[in-house]
Amino acid sequence: MKLIKTIFRYLIYGIAALLLVLSIVILSFFIRYQSTVGAQPGRLNVTARPGEMGQWVNPFIGTGGFPAYTSGDDIPGATRPYGMVRLSPDTEFFLGSNFTQGKTVSTAGYYYGDNRIIGFSHTRMIGTGAFEGGHFRVIPAIGDKGQENYRKGRYSKFSHKEEVAFPGYYAVKLPKQGILAELTASERVGMHRYTFSSDETPHILIDVSSALGHGKTTEGEVQIYPEQQEVVGTIRTFGSFAGRYGGIRVYFAARFDQPFSAYCVWSGNNLFKNQTSVDGNQIGVDLSFNKAGSRQIIELKLGISYVSIENARTNLDEEAGEISFDDMLSKAKQAWEEKLSLIKIEGGSDEQRKIFYTALYHSLQMPTLFNDVNGDYMGFDKKVHKVTDYRYFTDLSLWDTFRTIHPLFTLIAPKDQRDMMVSLVKMCEQGGVLPRWPSGYGYTGSMLGASADIVIAESYLKGIRDFNVETAYQAMRKAALGIDIPKEGFKPREGMRECLEYHYCPADLMDEAVSKTLEYAYADDAIAKLAKVLGYNEDAELFAKHSKYYRNVWNPESQYFHPRNASGEFVKKFKPLRLTYLDFNREYTDDYVEGSALQWRWAVFFDPEGLISLFKDQEYFVNELNDFFALSDSSRGSWNPGSYYWHGNEPDLHAAYLFNTAGRPDLTQKWVRWILDNKYGAGYDGIDGDDDAGTLSSWYVFSALGFYPVAGSDLYQIGAPLFEKAEMKIGDKLLTIVADNYSADNKYVRKVWLNDVLLERFWFKHAEIAQGGILRFEMSDKPTNTHNGGTENTEMHREEFPNR
Repeated sequence: MKLIKTIFRYLIYGIAALLLVLSIVILSFFIRYQSTVGAQPGRLNVTARPGEMGQWVNPFIGTGGFPAYTSGDDIPGATRPYGMVRLSPDTEFFLGSNFTQGKTVSTAGYYYGDNRIIGFSHTRMIGTGAFEGGHFRVIPAIGDKGQENYRKGRYSKFSHKEEVAFPGYYAVKLPKQGILAELTASERVGMHRYTFSSDETPHILIDVSSALGHGKTTEGEVQIYPEQQEVVGTIRTFGSFAGRYGGIRVYFAARFDQPFSAYCVWSGNNLFKNQTSVDGNQIGVDLSFNKAGSRQIIELKLGISYVSIENARTNLDEEAGEISFDDMLSKAKQAWEEKLSLIKIEGGSDEQRKIFYTALYHSLQMPTLFNDVNGDYMGFDKKVHKVTDYRYFTDLSLWDTFRTIHPLFTLIAPKDQRDMMVSLVKMCEQGGVLPRWPSGYGYTGSMLGASADIVIAESYLKGIRDFNVETAYQAMRKAALGIDIPKEGFKPREGMRECLEYHYCPADLMDEAVSKTLEYAYADDAIAKLAKVLGYNEDAELFAKHSKYYRNVWNPESQYFHPRNASGEFVKKFKPLRLTYLDFNREYTDDYVEGSALQWRWAVFFDPEGLISLFKDQEYFVNELNDFFALSDSSRGSWNPGSYYWHGNEPDLHAAYLFNTAGRPDLTQKWVRWILDNKYGAGYDGIDGDDDAGTLSSWYVFSALGFYPVAGSDLYQIGAPLFEKAEMKIGDKLLTIVADNYSADNKYVRKVWLNDVLLERFWFKHAEIAQGGILRFEMSDKPTNTHNGGTENTEMHREEFPNR
C-alpha cells in the first residue's frame, strides 16, 4: 500500500512539473508574441518612397491576428497588379527550439506574429487559405555555414520595427547577419537587392524545392552557369490545390549582377562543392561572392514561367533586362499608381483612407497572370497554348470573388475582366467544363456551386461581351441540366441529376445538400438572365423556374432552409446555431458549407422579394435579420466567429443589404456602417479572417462608396457613403459620388439623386452609371425609413426589386 502511495505521489509531482513547464512555454510564447506584434513597421531608414496614392496603402493590414487562422493571409511583399510573381518573405515563429523547420503558418507565407524570416519566395496566393507556391526561395547569408544553418532551421530573426512596405516594394533588416534585404517586382520577375555590411563573405542561397506549408516537391533540377552569372532550374510541387490535379511544374532563370567567387549545390543533406548541377526532390544552390568593402550590394533578378526554362529566361530578359533595381521599382510604383487612381476619395479620417486604399490594393492582387511575355501558357489540357488579343489568368477564387471582386472589375477594370472571361472560356475549351476554382493549370474542385456561371452572366449583362459567350453558355447549360457529366475528374455540379429530379438536393443522397440547393439556384438565376439576353427564351423560363427550387428546402415550421430527404421529410436533427467548424462529427451541419443554418438563412440575395415572402411576415423578417446582426460578435478576428453574422465568410456577406427590400434602408445603413467600423482596421489584424483573394477588401471598397452589387445581375443596392466625395473611373467615364451634409456622425441617408433625378428606390441598374454621372446623397444623423415605426417619412419608398 505504501508503494502505491509513493508511486501516486510521484505521479502527481510529475503531472505538476509537466503543467509547470507547459505554463512556462505558453507564457513564453505569449510574451514573445506580444513583443513581436507590438513592434510597428516603418522605422527602417531606406531611400525608397511610395507614390502619391501608394502612401495611403499599408500592406501589413491583414497579415496577422490571433489565433493565426483569423489572419487575412495577405502579404507585405512586392508584386504588380495580378502579378505572376508575388515576392514576399516567408516567416515562422521561434520559441528556442526547432519546432517548425520552415513550415509557414500563413498560407500566404507571411504571418505578422512570426519573429523569424525563412527567406524570400516568389509565388503564392493571397488570402485564400490554401498553401500554394513558395517557389524558389532566396536566402541571403554570410559565412560558409549559411546553407547549413538554413537547412537546419536556423533562420534570421527580425523585428517589424525594421520593416518597410508599400505597393511594389518591401524591405527588412536582418540584424544578426548585417543584411538589408529589398524587394521589388515586374509581372513575371522578382528583383532582390541585398546590402551586406558584415565582414564575412556574402552568400546567396536559392532553395529550388521550397514550398509553403507542407507542400510536397519532386523532380527538381538546377544548373549553375558561372560565366553567365546565371542559375536556372525547375521543380514540380503539390500544394493544397496543385496536388489535386497531379502537381504543377514551375521554372526559373536567375541572373546576378556580379560573378560568383564559389558555388555548390545540395541534395537532401548532401553538399557538393564546385558542382554546377544536381537533381532530386530537395535541392538548392549556395553562391558566394568576393567581399568588396564594408558595404557590398548584390542584385538578383529571377524570372519564372510555368512553361519552360527558356520562357523564364525570356521573361527575365524582356521585363528586367539591363534595368536597375530603382528603375524596376519606379515602374512597379507607376503600375500601382495607375490602378489606385481609378478611385479617388475625399473626406473621412486618415485611418479610413488607409483602410480604403489598402482594400483597393488587395482587391487588385488576384487572380494571377499566367501567360509568358511571348504569349505561351500551359492550358488545362496540359498543353502549351498562346494568347492572341488577351491575357490569360488563373487562380480565380470564384465562389468568393463572384460576390464583390468581379463586380468591382466590371466597373474599374473592364478590360481585365474581359480577359478573365476569355480565360474561363479557354479553360472550358481545353478542360471540357467551366471551372469553379481554377488554379495553375487544373481544376481544384474547391468549394461548391457554379460560380463561373454567375460571373460570366453578370459580365455579359454589364456590357463586357468581347468573348465567346456561346461556348460559355452551352457549357453552363449542360452542367445545369446534368448533361454530359464528366465520368472522371472535376464535375461542375455534383449531384445535379438528383437535384433536378427532386427539385432540391436531397440530404440523404449527398453532402452539403442545403448549400448546394441555394448555390445552384443562384447560378440558375444568372443563367436565366443571360439566356434571356441571348434570345433563348425557353431556356430563360426553364432556368428561372429552376432558380426557385430554393423554396423547396424552406421549412415553414422552423423558418429556415432545412435539410430535406428524398422522401420529402425534413431532417429531424436540426440545430440552426451549430457552426460547421465546431460540429466535428458533422452531425448537424453536414448539409451546410462553412457556416451555420442561421448564416445560410439569408443566402438568396438574387431574389430578396422571394426570400422575404417565405418568412411569417415582413416585420418578422426584419426583426430576425436585425437580431442576426445585434447578437453577433462585434470584435474582429474572434477565435470563434459564432453562429450569427460572420463577416469573415461568404454566405452572409450581403445580408445587411437585404433590409432595403424589406423597407428598412435605415437598417442597411446602420449595419453596413457597423461592419465598416468594427470588422476592418488599419493594423495587422485589420481583416476579419481570410481576405479570400480580396473578397473582403472589395466589400469594403463598395460599401465605403455607398452601393453594393447584386452579383449575377446588373443591379446595385444603395447603402451610405463613408466619404464626402469619391470619383470612380468607369472605362473612360467618371462616376462622382457626393455626400451632402457630410459628417462622421451622419451615417444615414435622407435622399439620393442619380444624375439629378431623385430616386424613389434603393437600387439602380448598371446602365444608369455606365456612362458616368453623379450619385448624390443627402446625409443625416437620424434614420429615415418607411416602416411604421420609423422616425420620419421620406420621399424615397420601397419599390419592387426587379428580379427579372
